[in-house]
Amino acid sequence: MFMRVVFPQPEGPMKLTNSPLSMEKVKRERISVSPKEKERFLARTTGIPLQYSARWHSVKGQVRMYKARKFLAVSERKGSCGIDKGCTKRQEYGTSISIGGIMPKKEPLPLQGKLFRFVPTEKDVRSLPQKKRIRMLFELLLIREFETRLLELKDAGLVHGPVHSSIGQEGAAVGVMSALDPRDAVASTHRGHHHFLAKALGYYLPDYDPETAPPPDLNRIVERTLAEIMGLSQGFCRGRGGSMHLGDKGSYCYGTNAIVAGGVPMATGLGWAFALDHAPQVAVSFLGDGAVHQGVVHEVMNMAKLWKIPVLYFIENNLYAVATSVNEASAVSRLAQIGMGYGLSSLVIDGMDPDTVSLAVQFARKEALQGEGPFWIEAETYRYRHHAQSLPGSAFGYRDKEEELKWQERDPYRTYPAKLLKEGILGEEGLARLKTIVSQVVQGAVDKLVRKEGTSFVVGEELYPKAEELEIGVRSDGKELEGLPYREDPVVESDGSTLASIGEKKTYVDVISEVIGRRMETDPRGIVIGEEVGHLKGGAYMATKGLSKRFPGRVIDTPISEAGFTGMSLGLALSGKRPVVEIMFPDFALVAADQLFNQIRKCRFMYGNQHDVPLIVRTRVSIGTGYGAQHSMEPASLFALFEGWRIVAPSTPFDYIGLFNTSYHSLDPVLIIEHQALYPMEGWVPKDRDYCIPFGKALIRRKGKDITVVSYSRMVHRALEAAELLKQKGIEAEVIDLRTLDLLSLDYQTIGQSLKKTGRLLIVEEGHLYGGLGGHIADEVQRRFFDALDGEILRLGGKNIPMPVSKALEVLSIPDVEDIVREIQRSLE
Repeated sequence: MFMRVVFPQPEGPMKLTNSPLSMEKVKRERISVSPKEKERFLARTTGIPLQYSARWHSVKGQVRMYKARKFLAVSERKGSCGIDKGCTKRQEYGTSISIGGIMPKKEPLPLQGKLFRFVPTEKDVRSLPQKKRIRMLFELLLIREFETRLLELKDAGLVHGPVHSSIGQEGAAVGVMSALDPRDAVASTHRGHHHFLAKALGYYLPDYDPETAPPPDLNRIVERTLAEIMGLSQGFCRGRGGSMHLGDKGSYCYGTNAIVAGGVPMATGLGWAFALDHAPQVAVSFLGDGAVHQGVVHEVMNMAKLWKIPVLYFIENNLYAVATSVNEASAVSRLAQIGMGYGLSSLVIDGMDPDTVSLAVQFARKEALQGEGPFWIEAETYRYRHHAQSLPGSAFGYRDKEEELKWQERDPYRTYPAKLLKEGILGEEGLARLKTIVSQVVQGAVDKLVRKEGTSFVVGEELYPKAEELEIGVRSDGKELEGLPYREDPVVESDGSTLASIGEKKTYVDVISEVIGRRMETDPRGIVIGEEVGHLKGGAYMATKGLSKRFPGRVIDTPISEAGFTGMSLGLALSGKRPVVEIMFPDFALVAADQLFNQIRKCRFMYGNQHDVPLIVRTRVSIGTGYGAQHSMEPASLFALFEGWRIVAPSTPFDYIGLFNTSYHSLDPVLIIEHQALYPMEGWVPKDRDYCIPFGKALIRRKGKDITVVSYSRMVHRALEAAELLKQKGIEAEVIDLRTLDLLSLDYQTIGQSLKKTGRLLIVEEGHLYGGLGGHIADEVQRRFFDALDGEILRLGGKNIPMPVSKALEVLSIPDVEDIVREIQRSLE
């Protein structure tokens, strides 16, 4: 609201009018006021605090006050102030108040990016080969027939799970794929059957002419797609993915995705890999109109433009996110405008016309590969059925039948055949033949998967995945870890002296950069990503020291966009790169939670074990260093909930090198937990930096016979200190360093063997006691080794509070040496 200010006349009280209406309603009065009174009045009416001390300057009879972003021009005549009607317009920035008709200058600034509607001419359309246009029509008809029959199967109870049909949006899919190279990558949405079919057909049958006899592979593609959506073992993902996780690595289709905008970072990462390799390929990320408001979309758009990544963001604007219209959800009516906010060139196209879509994508792809970088394409289209049902949207009341009928007039299933008929590209007989072929192909797929028993249709039990297949793809089969140069620290005691003759002493933080550099030196696929990893002479904490100079272009400083660059690293990994991602503090992983736990962790399994995910995330625990509640998370128990992650926590420089090397060779995502308190710690390491330490192998750091103490990371060293103190009292504690922390790999064998000697167990961790990793370990130990236990399993952990900054309170929040000593003594009483 624009504010009018009146300095009143002497005969009346001061008045303030706050109204968007014209100035005529303001009563004009006069009063003589001192500069101090002016200052107080303006502070009260404009909200400018007095303590900022307004400054008044008299210049040629004009009094002006500049206050922060607020501008006030006052015309002063003979010691009094008047108000003029010139103050009528609200300024774009801040509150602008003009008295005496003086207004600030507004200077338009140039914008990056372009926004335009792409409308091909008749000549452009004629440039498309007739065979290509007939092929697009064939695929459009096939997808419509497939989706229609699929909804019938769903209504008959033969499809387990939701079905988000693309009926009405087929023209967009076939148009996009017709303009791509078969090796271009595609990532789709939860509504993606049309994308998948068009991509698979384009890759496996690039030269198929629909006017000839259909090849057997056509039937196979349709059958496997239907089988996957029905959750059957012959599906592309072995029935793991279904409708919303439908992917095929072979055809560069990286999957539909059930999380709205969840696949956008992955697609951007795939495009990034193409750019790094200077490959003539692009990635296409499909989005719905609801996805454009997800924060991660904006993060990756910024990075895509920053690094000129060849990725096309293709928005199918069907006007509704379930039942919420674009008008309700978007502050801008034209979604293409959003791309301009990051400097992207943005197109608006008719998404119902395959010709327009094909030409637009062809144009955008060419520009992207020539260095323009990302494009944002808004395709105007319409979803004829409700979100995940066969009924129209009007049946649910969020749109009316009149609107649906209007859009039916633009249905590509009718308009595109009519267009080709009118141009003489196809005759009525040819069109009828295409419809017959697609009907036979889809019916053939249905007949292979569904049979009639009596009056009902059923899916044969033999088609479903078998019980022994249940856990396939949770992780790799581990063959990549066989034959690695495994080596164990020959020192059990803490002095490390036996390595002195064959190694050297190094700090924990130094070996981080050294081993990363060694792997990048031997493997050109290695790339380091994160905030400040190349700045400050080696990152915020010197863990990547020297790497940016040694490997220019492979150490990437990112914006503060954890969700975005973490998700993009998944795309890099799927392309065959070896990304090493730094999340500066574990708390920041929560910002990237969807990418870490819904995408990276589940990728291999939900897409049927098609993809390797060779990705490392490094993070630094800062408990005990005064960083407070939002920088002091201990992440082991959180990541351990998600079985796709391997987790290691090296407690010595020797272990860091060996565990990092194993992690780098792994084809699964690995979390490496570092501890800032360990960074200055010195330890002996071999001059050879290529050795490995196996996953799932704990190490007995100190032998003992009275009690077993299990811990990891910094707490191992506190346990060793406690054991030395207890030795003076005749108590011998055996200290086990877990090193590998994911629940599927914990070394219970070493724990069990120790318990046979000691009969007692204390678990020490720095993270919260409630919900901590120790609870899982205690439960499993009592299940496996109950008979070996001579007393209760004891646990020590952090207090169940956010970490305080106060040093005194922080010390009280985590176990110290005295706590460990006390618990051990209590156990032995």
